[in-house]
Amino acid sequence: MRYLILLTALSLSACTIIPGSTISHTDFPSELYDVPDKLFGGQDIVEPNVVLITPRLMRDLAANQPPRIIPEFFLDRSSFDKDYRYRIGSGDVLTVTVWDHPELTIPSGQFRDAKDQGNIVHEDGTIFYPYVGKIVAAGKTPAELRDELAAKLGRYIEEPQVDVKVAVFNSQKFYLTGSVNQPGTYPITHIPLRLLEAINLAGGFRGEADIYGATLTRGDQNIEVPIYDMLYEGDLRSNIVMEHGDVLHIAPDETRRVFVMGEVARPQSVRMTQKPMTLTQILSQVGGIREDRADGRGIYVVRQSDVPEIVNVFQLDARQAYALSLADDFILNSRDIVYVSPSPISRWNRLISNLLPAIQGLNDLDSIQTRN
Repeated sequence: MRYLILLTALSLSACTIIPGSTISHTDFPSELYDVPDKLFGGQDIVEPNVVLITPRLMRDLAANQPPRIIPEFFLDRSSFDKDYRYRIGSGDVLTVTVWDHPELTIPSGQFRDAKDQGNIVHEDGTIFYPYVGKIVAAGKTPAELRDELAAKLGRYIEEPQVDVKVAVFNSQKFYLTGSVNQPGTYPITHIPLRLLEAINLAGGFRGEADIYGATLTRGDQNIEVPIYDMLYEGDLRSNIVMEHGDVLHIAPDETRRVFVMGEVARPQSVRMTQKPMTLTQILSQVGGIREDRADGRGIYVVRQSDVPEIVNVFQLDARQAYALSLADDFILNSRDIVYVSPSPISRWNRLISNLLPAIQGLNDLDSIQTRN
């Protein structure tokens, strides 16, 4: 009689005794919506908003995907990039050569580096050159400075042939920070360096880089860089030329994770790859569903909506194996929660596993009382 009473009491409170979550398809509202209007802007959304994953839903999700938009900032830079010309600045080292006049050209040798061979542009933006004296170099292109030197030297030399090169680029820099292999400071040179080339110059992305979290700071502007579009869609309109003072930051993927719980082989948080990941991919990464314990009707994706008070719950009924093909089309978002519900028999087995120690304890108590 005492076992019957104990069993009845434990059964009535099974929800608090069975270890782990016991969410199932019956815990959500009985009406499961296959009406996309409930999901996309409808006024009668309930909390939680439970939507069956069906072919129709997949079509409507695809149709309602927002188009990729390139920020106007990048589009406005295209004409500038085509006319790129390096302008000399303070700190640069110039090499000036006057052909057939070695006395005007600093001799070079194997033990002299570029810095020692050239003329340093001073803080006031000037250099000193024989016969010419002090001349402003900062703000001019090497070609413009060459023509000006040739004109001034022409007073003393007949038809001088002058060449001006920047031997060391010190005046202009950009910065690469975050999840790249070689973060640091890099020079702006006479060869235009585009954004993707700058990342390659820094050794490329680290394994934990979040390409969706790349930002470019230029002046007082902070612009999100659509690196995914450049790498995987071939849209290079955002591949602009780096400028002096630019800060390109690649964030780590600390937030781009999906959390997998319930009746799977290895419940865990899964780091998302650079490309979109599907529900099938995530489930396979955690070892798949535990078919002996999972409820095929209860595979859920819990997603916060744009409205804080509303949570979207997508439910996949996978009792038929072909339904898993829908999961391979369902794209997950960062911070989604994937939950696989336990089957009724699994919950019952957990209840029994909790009852057995109590029953064994009662048996031991009866044995002690009998011996006494």
